[in-house]
Amino acid sequence: MTTIRRFCCNDLLRFTSVNLDHLTETFNMSFYMTYLARWPDYFHVAEGPGNRIMGYIMGKVEGQGESWHGHVTAVTVSPEYRRQQLAKKLMNLLEDISDKIDKAYFVDLFVRASNTPAIKMYEKGGKSSPSWTFLSCSMRHESSTAFKSGDSLKSKNVTEQRRVLRYYSGEEDGLDMRKALSRDVEKKSIIPLKRPVTPDELEYD
Repeated sequence: MTTIRRFCCNDLLRFTSVNLDHLTETFNMSFYMTYLARWPDYFHVAEGPGNRIMGYIMGKVEGQGESWHGHVTAVTVSPEYRRQQLAKKLMNLLEDISDKIDKAYFVDLFVRASNTPAIKMYEKGGKSSPSWTFLSCSMRHESSTAFKSGDSLKSKNVTEQRRVLRYYSGEEDGLDMRKALSRDVEKKSIIPLKRPVTPDELEYD
């Protein structure tokens, strides 16, 4: 049985095995503690039998005006627990909090251009919900995304919107992906840009 609950400080000593995935970025302790203190509603863990951590999602809400949005900083599922739709459940939770509690206009994330499994997951999506949109040509993910394509999301289609040049460590491009929420009636947040951007041009990262 899987339990999804809020991430707590003790989990920082127990999630090392999840972070061993090469597509998952590991941050310093103060980074995680800041998220726990400022955005506890956006930090959740999936826990399995024996209290084993199966995966987690970390995010935040930020911006002003029509740029007010939820951001996925990291979402990852341990290899042995993939293809159980855990990533989908964690992402849906963050979307719902952004949409219904914080009344955000959209949710966004960045993903490595080479992370094909994650990109396919967004493209596959579900059957009944709005789409994730690629913002211009490519992206970084302050957020790290690690899961198999079998962990499909709530969304339906992916449209290219923005590429962020050399977003990851100054080497690899990142894909900026967004999903408009109910407050963005006109879907302004997912209008694609016509050119790639650099990390310095990002309003929020």
